[in-house]
Formats: sequence, C-alpha cells, structure tokens
Amino acid sequence: MRKLGSLKKDRNAGIEGLPLQLMIMVVVAGIGTTVILGWMAGLQAPVMIGSVHASPNEIVLNDIDGDGIYQGDDIGITITVLDTDGNGISSATVLLEGAGISYSDYEGHVHGVTDTSGKVRFTDLSASYGGSTIGFITVTVIKSGYGSDSRVQIPVICE
Repeated sequence: MRKLGSLKKDRNAGIEGLPLQLMIMVVVAGIGTTVILGWMAGLQAPVMIGSVHASPNEIVLNDIDGDGIYQGDDIGITITVLDTDGNGISSATVLLEGAGISYSDYEGHVHGVTDTSGKVRFTDLSASYGGSTIGFITVTVIKSGYGSDSRVQIPVICE
C-alpha cells in the first residue's frame, strides 16, 4: 500500500487533482454566468418623458399704453406630457416660468399636475414682458421615476 504524503512531496498528486479542480472551476463559472444572465434578463429600460407639447405654440403680448411693457391677460395654455411610447403620463408636475407668467388672481409659480391622459390646462393667466420683442416661457415637467424635461419653450411675441 502506498503511503499518502503531502502534495509538495508527491508530484503525481498534482496531476491527478488537476481535472477535479478544473471541473469545480467550470461549475462555479457556469453558476456565476447563470446568476448574472438571470439578473440582467430582469432589467428593464428606464422609463422617461418622451415628449412635451404646448398649445398654443406662441403667446402674443401687446403694449397698449406705450410704456414699453407688453402685457396679456386671459391666457390659456395646455401642456401634454407623453412617455416614449406616446402614452400620456399622469400625475406629472408641470411648471411654467418666464415672461412674467402668473395667475391673474394669484401671485406665485404657475404649476399644475397632469390628468390621466397626460394633460394639464392652465387658464386665466397673465404675462408681462419688457425690453425686447421676444421672450420665452419655459415648460418644466417633473415626474418621479421619469426624470425631468425642460426642452419646451413657448415663444412670447411682443407687438
């Protein structure tokens, strides 16, 4: 009967153990690959705001008294917020800023929340702008899980 020795002294033992070590490494690598691929299959593309539309696409203000300040009242703006598939995004917060846009009877930020079709309608707005013949109202949309979008600007034309 052969005497068992340490691996350092028995060079043949390394050759006999090599296939077993390779098999263990292959099995571990296979399991690891399966776990990673399973995890990646569960990933989804991030949802995001696809597009924002404003109606009307421009606002016209007039300088009625000739003082260089252009004003407009009873302005209505509808904002539509869609995802990348063209579906309306509900409960998105919409903020309008610039060109002195405000509610006619309330001093504060013009903001609203979209309905189930992704629309929010602002009515009875006022705008006041001076200094140049064109300005902009920036439309900012924010929705948790979708991010934010400030790409849409409504031109304000001063006549």
